[in-house]
Amino acid sequence: MTDRSGDNRLADTILDTLTSSVGVRVIDEWTSSDTYLFRGPHGRLEHLHYSENLDHWKRGLYQIDGVLRSKLVDSIVGHPQWSGWHYVRRDKLGEPKPVVIGISEPFRCKVCDERFPSGNAFGWHLADVHEIDTEDKMDYAVPEPEEQHTLAKWAGGSA
Repeated sequence: MTDRSGDNRLADTILDTLTSSVGVRVIDEWTSSDTYLFRGPHGRLEHLHYSENLDHWKRGLYQIDGVLRSKLVDSIVGHPQWSGWHYVRRDKLGEPKPVVIGISEPFRCKVCDERFPSGNAFGWHLADVHEIDTEDKMDYAVPEPEEQHTLAKWAGGSA
């Protein structure tokens, strides 16, 4: 077994420098999607990736920091999946957008009553505004009736 304490210290140093505007790109050789790590609005690690299908940057769900940290450590130690890392500026990437697919299911937030066009955008809202990071996001949502959704569509509102 090899001693990875130096690699862990380097990963800690790198992660300590991350902000919402300065991040790190972990280059993935096995998939077509590198991992871009930044600090989210409340200090948690978040990741971005580019979606060719949607033609814009997507923001991944907040994950356990250790999962994202492990990718960075593996890129440092030369794991065959990750070939390296380097710093990136978020303004060079462009801002990510929530995924809203056609007419998806709109929700209202139980905490503040704001309306969201989809569960994905609602999940961002919970994490960013209310600092609620949960897979059970629907516990905080009020689904809007289909009739209301349809009326909003015909009135020129966005779904």
